[in-house]
Amino acid sequence: MEIQIDLKSGIHSNFENPADKHSKSAVTFLEKHGHTSIVSLGCGRWINRIDNHLRLMVELDLTFYAGIDLEAAIDPDATDLFMDADSMNSVIERHFRGRPENFWKSIKFFPGTPIEELKGVHCAAVVCQRVLPDCRWEEVITSMNPKLVLQEDLHGCERQRLRGQQYVRSWSKIRQYGLKPFRPWPIFPGENNLILWQRLDFGNEQEGGGKFRRLERFCQSFIG
Repeated sequence: MEIQIDLKSGIHSNFENPADKHSKSAVTFLEKHGHTSIVSLGCGRWINRIDNHLRLMVELDLTFYAGIDLEAAIDPDATDLFMDADSMNSVIERHFRGRPENFWKSIKFFPGTPIEELKGVHCAAVVCQRVLPDCRWEEVITSMNPKLVLQEDLHGCERQRLRGQQYVRSWSKIRQYGLKPFRPWPIFPGENNLILWQRLDFGNEQEGGGKFRRLERFCQSFIG
């Protein structure tokens, strides 16, 4: 079954936006569900190109996708939600065990929410996609204690610098999870406009050793 989006409204019929129910807030939601949530900070007015977000959600076996922004409204972009819609439909079908409509029920948007309000509220993973210049959220992000932090589309945007704050760069997990930059323009060699940070205590048990892995550990020690 393919995911069908109502192109007129831009929202699937099963999509539920908690911002429409004024009794809920991002903090209240994440205090209850943060351990099973991937959180997109500064997600913007329109949610699009979230293929890598979905890949992380599946790999970490998460339940919810939370979008946070100061914008007055947040909605999925019906025409550009995924770069590879066919592959993502298959991923959704598998992850939600043949009930793709549950993907839309798992999406929660919280417009009108300052990022700073989330300080100290834990979650499983954080995404920073196209962060506006001068938005420095390192303190908030580290206080949320995510296992992984994905930064995408870095050109002209603010880059969160987490090295030395219990996080290291991870190239092996980019390969392991099949993450693909949607604008693969390298800022530095091997970067390709995408950075994945890994919390130091988030296991590398299955990544093994070998020369390549030892080289990566060496690079992790000083590249930020």
